[in-house]
Amino acid sequence: MRENKQRGTAMIEFVLIAPILFGVLFAIIEFGWTYYQILDTRHGAREGARLVAVNYAPGGVTGATQRDALIAEICSRVEESTGTRVEITFADATKTEAGDTGVVRVERDLVQLTNFYDVFLNSVVPSSDVTFRLERDASWVETGGAPQACP
Repeated sequence: MRENKQRGTAMIEFVLIAPILFGVLFAIIEFGWTYYQILDTRHGAREGARLVAVNYAPGGVTGATQRDALIAEICSRVEESTGTRVEITFADATKTEAGDTGVVRVERDLVQLTNFYDVFLNSVVPSSDVTFRLERDASWVETGGAPQACP
């Protein structure tokens, strides 16, 4: 008789605990995915600063064409370039010689897996600013303070 009274207790306990367990599991997955996107953005900005510093010029192009090639190359080094934007600016637009500095900014739209944590993640915009120092005179032009979307 006692066994019949306790038959459903395990199921009731599971029903009470399951939402908490799944909430924690989904939080771990969602926040891990968000952190991965932040790290990917940082990686793209670091790689971009390195390319900019050495005056990356495929095929010897210069000016806006070289800038566009730089942006395309930076975007190719980001795992997921959809929704990614790149901005390259000099500290002083008149100084583009070796030793001068600037900033490469990479930002992207956050992609959520579950959307359960919108309250916490809606304001998160994975972005990274990396300061570069030119090793060679720049033969490209900056984006002019306007982020360029990845192709």
